[in-house]
Amino acid sequence: MKRYLLLVVLCLMAVSCDQETNFYATPDKTSFVFGPEGGSFDDVLFTNGSWTCTVSDESVTVTPMSGDFTSPFHVEVPANTEMYTKSIRIQFTSKYDDLSRVATVAITQDCFPFLVADDVLKAIGYEGGRVFFTVNSNEPWKLRVLNEAANPAGFSVEPRSGGPNSTTVTIDIPANDTGKDRLFKVELYLESHPEESLVLGVIQTLHPEEVVIYG
Repeated sequence: MKRYLLLVVLCLMAVSCDQETNFYATPDKTSFVFGPEGGSFDDVLFTNGSWTCTVSDESVTVTPMSGDFTSPFHVEVPANTEMYTKSIRIQFTSKYDDLSRVATVAITQDCFPFLVADDVLKAIGYEGGRVFFTVNSNEPWKLRVLNEAANPAGFSVEPRSGGPNSTTVTIDIPANDTGKDRLFKVELYLESHPEESLVLGVIQTLHPEEVVIYG
């Protein structure tokens, strides 16, 4: 009797092991790369179970979202309007009896070129000094001073290039002895996309004693 029970247990273990070995869930392609404008693709989930899927980015659509056994599926990836590269995961969970398998499709999507600053217009007093702008970009940029020939001695700006990532632009402005407010401007632009530009301005007030009040 003991031998019979042992044989039954061994048979059940063998069947269970065989089911687990033969249970599969795998996509035909497991990774895709898209530009910032997005796109779509078709793929196939090979499985002998019933499956459902979840997506890490709610803007991405998968059709269908569930099915039984091997099934084709279609994915739509919209334009990336964020200022970072997206890493999107589509996760398929397939079940067969008490067994479960998880398979993943990875999508990498670039973002559009961007060039931004913490502020585009700052103010400084008549005595002059330093003004700082924090600039962020995902590509290298260059800087040019607008109306540079008209700027006074002592005016300077550094650096003249930077990026990608965060860079501090420092503008040195001398004391204002002109008797009027004045505006300094610099322009930053992406090397690969010159149309992506940003103008930073610093307005400098005149000495309070030079203010004329009419009335």
